[in-house]
Amino acid sequence: MTLDNLRRRPTPVSSLGKVQMGAITGAQLALMIALLAVLAAGGVVLSGVWPPADEPAPAVRPAPISEPAPEPVEPEPELTTMVAAPPMPEPEAEPLPTLAESDEPVRDALADIPLGVPGQQFLTPSNVIERSTSLIYLMAQGDVPYKLLPIARPKAAFAIYDDGTQVVADAAGFSRYDALAQWLNSLDLELLSDALAWFTPLFREAWSYYGGEASGFDMAVLTTLDLMIATPDIELSEARLIRKEAVWVYEEPAIEALPPLQKQILRMGPDNAATLKGVAGRARLIWVEQLNSQ
Repeated sequence: MTLDNLRRRPTPVSSLGKVQMGAITGAQLALMIALLAVLAAGGVVLSGVWPPADEPAPAVRPAPISEPAPEPVEPEPELTTMVAAPPMPEPEAEPLPTLAESDEPVRDALADIPLGVPGQQFLTPSNVIERSTSLIYLMAQGDVPYKLLPIARPKAAFAIYDDGTQVVADAAGFSRYDALAQWLNSLDLELLSDALAWFTPLFREAWSYYGGEASGFDMAVLTTLDLMIATPDIELSEARLIRKEAVWVYEEPAIEALPPLQKQILRMGPDNAATLKGVAGRARLIWVEQLNSQ
């Protein structure tokens, strides 16, 4: 077969169809890709969403390792230093007056204490402490300082009873001393002691004028009170009296030998004497307690 014959041989229909179909398919595919590209581009433009550029992935930080929370620690209590407050200054004691200027302070100290008429009469004259010290000085020796006592001696004469066989003291005369016993028993001895305790140095100073030591005043007060307390219990209405010159004396030597202070207490009668000795006993206890507290 010649070349021309070959050239003139018709191509089979089936083969031609395959070639054309393959060409269309390629064109359609190219067109579809182009359309998709245009649509994609348009969608991007219209939506404003650009595809993200390739960016490096963010570094992932390791999660911090959680440590257990520390246990709460209670704060230690603060040590408070106690500072002692400074002591309050004690009020200054009022200076003790001189002996020569002591009358008004003594009267002021006793102003609120009931003293009765006899007590007021004793405070009226000057030199209260000096006169009181003189009274103690004489009474400690057993004497009766009538001129210094705040109560005058009874005006009535010493009453006696004479039955024809003997002379004795009349019991009716004891009532002359009732007022004295009642006055002594009415005194508040504790208040008096408290009021006069501050003046004790002045009493001792006045005592020193008698030539003894100042502390001798303390013992003299005790001696005076002891003499009063030691007065014997004697019923004078039964004790015989004898006249010696112009005065009556006791026939019994033991009674007559008693100190004048004790004989005067006996003349007050047994009831009044017991009252006086009771007051003296209380005064002694208070005086001793005061001395022990100094």
